[in-house]
Amino acid sequence: MPNQNEFENLLTNRNLKRTKTRILVLEVLKDSSPKTVDEIFSVLYQNNRKLSLSTVYRTCETLTEKGILSKVNLTDDGVARYEYMKSEHTHHAICLGCNKIIPIDDCPYGQFDQIMKSKYGFDVKSHHIEIYGYCQDCIRKREKKE
Repeated sequence: MPNQNEFENLLTNRNLKRTKTRILVLEVLKDSSPKTVDEIFSVLYQNNRKLSLSTVYRTCETLTEKGILSKVNLTDDGVARYEYMKSEHTHHAICLGCNKIIPIDDCPYGQFDQIMKSKYGFDVKSHHIEIYGYCQDCIRKREKKE
């Protein structure tokens, strides 16, 4: 995963200033599941009491506009979550019990894009897969109740 120097280079390559807040947001998201602005802010605020929620929100929006973060709305709560763009795309498994989001880096459709082009003449630019079910913790809780 990228380190601070790689994040600085990434920001420079996307014509963005290398600010402390941008680097910190990227460090929080680099190895995590998608997080809300509130969750990102909570992590960062522990070590930087001068940081504001609006600054974190603006930072996430800017990084999304530049294609560094992805903004996703995966759960029924209607809250946007941000994730670091590790590759072209990531799929997600979403727990219906606790709203836990599990990134799935492997694409189960593999050659689906080529099939769409050859069979239907459709040039796929991206796709998203969201799988809804229950995580292991929620399954255990349900089994204990029964």
